[in-house]
Amino acid sequence: MWTDEQRRRLVLEHEILQREGFTQFSVYWYRSTDTYEASGAASSNSGRAYSLAIPIPSGFPYQRPPMYLTEPFPLYMFDGTRVSSLGVSHQMHTLAPCSNGFVQLCHWRDARWHSNILLQKVFLKGLLWIEAYEQHLATGRPLAEFVLTMAERA
Repeated sequence: MWTDEQRRRLVLEHEILQREGFTQFSVYWYRSTDTYEASGAASSNSGRAYSLAIPIPSGFPYQRPPMYLTEPFPLYMFDGTRVSSLGVSHQMHTLAPCSNGFVQLCHWRDARWHSNILLQKVFLKGLLWIEAYEQHLATGRPLAEFVLTMAERA
C-alpha cells in the first residue's frame, strides 16, 4: 500500500518532529494494519492536557491528512454543548467530526495543501487551536476571534 517514498517521508517527518522540539509528537507505524498515525499529548499554557492525532491517509504527502483532538473527550464549548455537535464551523475552526465523535480541527484547505507542508506545521496549528479554544472557554467568544483563518496561514 505504501511506496518506499512515502515510508521514507514518514521517517523524515518523525525525525523533524524530534529535531525541531516537537518531541511530544511521534509518527507511529502499526505493523498489523500497515497504517501510520502521527500523534501525541501536549499541555496548554494553562497546564491542561490535550491529545492530537493525525491518521496518515494513503495519499500522503499529496493528500491533506485530517487532525483530531482526541483528549479530552468529549470536548465541550463554553456553553456546555459538545464541540463535535457543530460539525463544520468557521467560527470554531472545526470540520466534520470522525465517526467516533472526535473533533476534527481545520488546519489547511484541501485546495491549499501541498506535499511540502510538514506534519510539524500541522501540529503547530493544532497547538494554536488549543490555545484559542482555551480563550473561548474563558470568554465564550469563538475561536475565529483569536486566530486568523487557519487554512489561510502557512
